[in-house]
Amino acid sequence: MRRWTVLLGCFLGLAVSTSAILMFPLGLYMQPVTTEFGWSRTQFSSVLSVVALGNIIALPLAGYAIDRFGPIRCIAVGLVIACLSYAAVGQASSYALFLALCTLASVAGCLAHYPAYFTIARGWFDRNIGLALAIASAGVSTGVAGFAWLIKATIAAGGWRVAFATVGTTAAVIGLGSLLFLIRSNPGVLPAAEQLRTPRADATVDATLGEALRSRDYWYFTLGFALIVFAGAGPNLHLPALMADGGAGTAAIAAAVAAIPLGSLAGRVVAGMMLDRFSVRAPAAVFFGAQAVGILLLWVDLRSAVAAAFLMGTAMGAELDIMGYVMARRFGRRAYARIFGTSFALSQIGLIISPIGMAAIFDVMGSYDIALLGYLPLSIFAFVLVALANVRPDSMGSGQGHSLASA
Repeated sequence: MRRWTVLLGCFLGLAVSTSAILMFPLGLYMQPVTTEFGWSRTQFSSVLSVVALGNIIALPLAGYAIDRFGPIRCIAVGLVIACLSYAAVGQASSYALFLALCTLASVAGCLAHYPAYFTIARGWFDRNIGLALAIASAGVSTGVAGFAWLIKATIAAGGWRVAFATVGTTAAVIGLGSLLFLIRSNPGVLPAAEQLRTPRADATVDATLGEALRSRDYWYFTLGFALIVFAGAGPNLHLPALMADGGAGTAAIAAAVAAIPLGSLAGRVVAGMMLDRFSVRAPAAVFFGAQAVGILLLWVDLRSAVAAAFLMGTAMGAELDIMGYVMARRFGRRAYARIFGTSFALSQIGLIISPIGMAAIFDVMGSYDIALLGYLPLSIFAFVLVALANVRPDSMGSGQGHSLASA
């Protein structure tokens, strides 16, 4: 029973991570912030790109710290700094300060993010590791939905500055509470219910970060995940503005924004269950394909924006589950936080290019159509890359063997 209590703590911790309170709902601040300061959409979108660059640098370092000092200490430090910085964004009086505080919040938040919570979950689960990672990461989707509502309500009632302070304080209370009362590292062996009668092949593999980086499979996986992030980041951030430009009302925009985390939640849970039962190829085909369909719907007819947002959300949710699963199965436990953290960081390159590129296309063309059309094939390319990689660890160092049918 203890492992499920710990998993609840991981769920709550990720629900207040910087992905849930900053990265995904940042677009909700676009209109009031740019209106007050007179910034362009490209300038505002650049905030997400700079934050993503900070994450790319910080995540591998966070992974090292987690493997070296333990996830609980890292979570405590990262959570406090991130929430304080986030709350302070409401006091920003210039673009430079706004950008610096958002970046500090996100960089510090890397210590209290997927690598730390997934490392804790890995210590308690094996038989149901796919489902466990799905439940933990579902906290992000739940947090995005809850905080998106809180942000919109607080902006309407008191303005965007009050929203930053309110969300930062709320996240700190929930995150520290879960850390104090629910989360524990497993100092011993796996619970009996999670032990397998026949050990998996990956049970004997404990790759270092260097060994993972020399594996072809690592780069197939990482590039595939990066393409999914790229294809989703721009449309997700610009969705409210895209719909408003098309004449959508406030209620329709709110419904579409809410559909993204709901889709992400569905994608995470279903993908997690599929990963424990089927080849990695199955959830990759379902959810990467769903992203392509969602982008197509946005390009064809904005009246389908809610359905499109839901489908794109499923891919963003499933992608993290698949990443956490394949890195655990392919490379083992020894340097899991570093290996996963580095792959996660590299996949975030799409967050740098995609939103600002989409904004630049809009500023020049006055429309998002060309950007959406260009993003369509990326999801398919991502599936091909994941399908070429091998989850089984029997080819460490060579990266040979590409069948996922028995993974």
